Amino acid sequence: MNTTHCRKALFNRMLAAALVLTLTLALSGCSAKPVEVDPTSYLTVEFSGISGEGTASWKFDAEGFAAACGDGVKDASGLAACVDGSLDVAEGLSNGDTVTFLWNCDADTAEQEHNAILSPADTTFTVEGLDQWVTALDEIGQADWDTLEAKGEEALSQREGDSITGAECLGGYLLVRQDFSSEMVDTHNILYIAYKVQAQLPDGSGLTYYAAIGFSDLVLHGDGSVEVTSDQGFAAYGNIDVQANGEYYNFTGFETLEDMNAECITGYQGMYSVESNVAES
Repeated sequence: MNTTHCRKALFNRMLAAALVLTLTLALSGCSAKPVEVDPTSYLTVEFSGISGEGTASWKFDAEGFAAACGDGVKDASGLAACVDGSLDVAEGLSNGDTVTFLWNCDADTAEQEHNAILSPADTTFTVEGLDQWVTALDEIGQADWDTLEAKGEEALSQREGDSITGAECLGGYLLVRQDFSSEMVDTHNILYIAYKVQAQLPDGSGLTYYAAIGFSDLVLHGDGSVEVTSDQGFAAYGNIDVQANGEYYNFTGFETLEDMNAECITGYQGMYSVESNVAES
């Protein structure tokens, strides 16, 4: 056998071996079992707003998901783009409600291009952590009450000037809106803090009357603190005219506690429920 023939035979054997190896690798790649991956643990659903008016939103940690896919998945970042879905409800939520995330993944692309199986189960979440409108007087802690009471006294002084010599807090009226059919009123709640007020007239005589200073849209946060989110320091409507040294002076208030009760309780029946702990000591 000549040298040329030997070299040609060796070349043919090497070529055949290379073809066999290439075919083996190709067949091995084609038959690799798809990897099952579950994106659920990389989904986060968050809630915000006021209970009854809360909203839900979701986000997917694509980078974290891709990093955890493993070597069997082809182009894990591309696979993450196959993950999608939506919430069955995202508005008007209250604490205790449930929302479901409905997965809508591109399963065909995941398997054909990324050697992965995406088939997560729809996931349900319970709404929690939303702030709430204050609906009861006992939801207002003592520290917040003391702050509001002081702001009420400050509002009285600013309204009536130096004539105010003292103000005794008698409690409060909490009005919680029940009827939302009218667009004319959109206040969720009103807290009137009631005072028995002492005033001095220019002639040196004294005047005792009753006044209520209001705060609206009080929110109870998850930590138990209360925040006034709308108007504050406004007075319940009442009018007292007195005469001193031939001059007339006007005070925003009520001559009797019964008159103030009628304004702050009876005047809001139907639109609001009213809770009161106002009493003279």
